[in-house]
Amino acid sequence: MITSLNRKNEHHDNICEELLRERAAVLSRAGMAVSDAIEYLARLDREIERKISFLETLNRDENRRDVEQNIQEIRKEINLIIEQFNAACRKAQLQYYYLIVTREALGLRRHDRISEIYRIPDEKKKIKVI
Repeated sequence: MITSLNRKNEHHDNICEELLRERAAVLSRAGMAVSDAIEYLARLDREIERKISFLETLNRDENRRDVEQNIQEIRKEINLIIEQFNAACRKAQLQYYYLIVTREALGLRRHDRISEIYRIPDEKKKIKVI
C-alpha cells in the first residue's frame, strides 16, 4: 500500500516537474523572441547612424554639386532602412505583447521589471529627400 502511494507521489512529482520545465521553456522562447527583435533593431539603428554620418560628411564636401545625386541616393537608402526599422519596431512590440500574454497565462502578474529589461525604441521619422 505504501509502495503504491510512493509510486503515485513520484509519478505526480515527475509530471509537476515536467510542467515546470515546459513553462520555463515557453517563457524562455517568448523572451528570446523579444530579445532577438531588439537586437535586430539595434543593428538597423547602427546602419542608419552610419549612413547619416556618411551623409553629413558628403554635405560638408566643398564639391557638393558633384555629389548631389549621391546625397539623394543615400537619403533614399536611409529612408528604406528607417521603414525596415519601423516595421521591426512594430514586430518587437507584438513580440513583447506575446511575452506579457504568456506571463499572464502562466500566472505571472507583475511585469514592471520586464518593461525595464526589454526596452523597445520608438519608431523613427524619415528624412526629407529633395
